[in-house]
Amino acid sequence: MPDPGKRRQLILPAEDRDLLEVIRRSRTEEKRRTIRAAILLDAACGVGDQANAAAQKVNRNTVVLCIGKYLRFGLDAALGDLPRPGKPRRVTDEAIAWIQNLACQKPRDLGYAQELWTYKLLGEHIRREALAAGYAELRRLSRSKLHKILTQGELKPHKVRYYVERRDPEFEQKMAAVLHVYKEVEIINQGLVKGTLQEPGMVTVSYDEKPGIQALSVITPDRPPAPGLHASHLRDYEYKRLGTVSLLAGLDLHTGKVTEIVSDTHKSRDFIELLTKLDAAYPSTQILRLILGVRRELRVSRHRVE
Repeated sequence: MPDPGKRRQLILPAEDRDLLEVIRRSRTEEKRRTIRAAILLDAACGVGDQANAAAQKVNRNTVVLCIGKYLRFGLDAALGDLPRPGKPRRVTDEAIAWIQNLACQKPRDLGYAQELWTYKLLGEHIRREALAAGYAELRRLSRSKLHKILTQGELKPHKVRYYVERRDPEFEQKMAAVLHVYKEVEIINQGLVKGTLQEPGMVTVSYDEKPGIQALSVITPDRPPAPGLHASHLRDYEYKRLGTVSLLAGLDLHTGKVTEIVSDTHKSRDFIELLTKLDAAYPSTQILRLILGVRRELRVSRHRVE
């Protein structure tokens, strides 16, 4: 930095002065930025370095450095910190790319039995293969450094995220058909509410199922609330397993009526039983249209299924 006695006079442009005034008065800025803003403003008003340092309760060298950085590098450098020399990097960009490439492969493809990487397994593999790959600096790679490299690359090779792949080439057409049905139901329901339509000749039913529901029973009776003892019902935490059941249900999208069956099995005959129950629940003059969970349309009449 130049000698304070030989440096040129500090003159602040209007825009820099306005910004520094805002920073000095701010209650949310960093303390060091408000101090440096005050140093520059006082120096521009002709305050000496020693008096400036005393006013800001800092060392005189802090004032000299702040003013010198402004004169040489500008406002941003004076309010912040200049890059400092540090310890040279031990891991090169090529080595980082090699690590990230390994993380994107499956351990099984490299001769391991595991399906996914763990930090321990990946670290051991890197340290063992680093010298042969030409990255000797990775022979002492730590787990924390490996974690940092993978985090920078937004990689989590130890986790699995599920997704749905669209394998049906006609998916878009089927989706549009189902959405059209729901829109048609909405229009019909609005007409029913307003009284402008009679009962529809075609009833749309949304079908869904939940297999594998656990059937549980309590071992002891529940205890009702008791004043002064407990405000809610008490239930023993132990229970008895009675197997599993499947719930099949159809929701009438016009009335909200639910037609359901509960079965100990989950077979085709259970679905046929639900269709039979639906068929009996509506007049023979109405056609039943079912929307299935697999996004197919099924039109059901009283005597046949199309």
